[in-house]
Amino acid sequence: MSAALQRRLARLEDVLLPKSRQPICMLREPASAAPAEEWAEYRRQVDEAKARGDFLILLVPMKPTERPRTENGVTYCGTELDALALKASMLPSKLGNKSALDDVMKSLPGNVFRPVARNEG
Repeated sequence: MSAALQRRLARLEDVLLPKSRQPICMLREPASAAPAEEWAEYRRQVDEAKARGDFLILLVPMKPTERPRTENGVTYCGTELDALALKASMLPSKLGNKSALDDVMKSLPGNVFRPVARNEG
């Protein structure tokens, strides 16, 4: 097989073959008054997810004004809605869109009206 044909075949495979996706692990931090066993189990699950190389989403107490943040490969979210939206943005689309979140957003009914300049006169 010629080098040009091999390059073209490699490009086609890159586009057509499904990409492997990083596993996603979403965990909720126990309440601050939770027993030590519950905290130990939570830490064990976090360590295991990191060791597997999962994309780790942790639900932690945050102020309502705080946004999700990523530190050291872990994304911290304050609400389950934020965490689920992040997870959906990383899942493959079933309709050919960018992600499962994009599928949901495009399926929502409604119209968007653009602002129109108003003539004062």
